[in-house]
Amino acid sequence: MSSRNRYHNKEKRRQAVAISRALLVAESAFKAGERDVEKLVTISRRHLNEVGRVQYVELIDADTFKAVASPWTRPAALCAAVYVGSTRLIDNIILKSGAESP
Repeated sequence: MSSRNRYHNKEKRRQAVAISRALLVAESAFKAGERDVEKLVTISRRHLNEVGRVQYVELIDADTFKAVASPWTRPAALCAAVYVGSTRLIDNIILKSGAESP
């Protein structure tokens, strides 16, 4: 459990789990072939409805940390920052396929 989750009651902890779930759902879409940045971000945002205020969900180049556009060819990080109650929680997941260059 994240140290920040110690501040939350059971309901807030349940909401916090939605952040990783939102990223994993987008990762599944990516593994199924989705490469449109906006669609992957939208998929994640859709799963954050039960959480507090979403600060951002962005797909960034894993090396340069710059926003990527569709289509991209390098590993990228899908990043999210969300407030659950008054606590800001952040998470990310790396999206890369075997066809991407190092």
